[in-house]
Amino acid sequence: MKVERRKIALEELSEFDEVGACGTAAVISPIRRIVDVVEGKEWNYCLDGKAGEKSRQLYQRLIDIQYGDAEDKFGWISIVD
Repeated sequence: MKVERRKIALEELSEFDEVGACGTAAVISPIRRIVDVVEGKEWNYCLDGKAGEKSRQLYQRLIDIQYGDAEDKFGWISIVD
């Protein structure tokens, strides 16, 4: 999966198929909507409340690394005795 880390312009939000928040505790949580209260605009995603395909792939990849079912190429895992 190609990853790009950058600021997103509001104009790009309408082009996204899915949006999520990532972190070590939540792993990945789908975002249902983004609201710009100043401009009165709203963007809606995952209308059924379920994560999209890319989010599910990312979630599974991270879980596989955490449980040792996939190689940790990034050095994220530390073994504690």
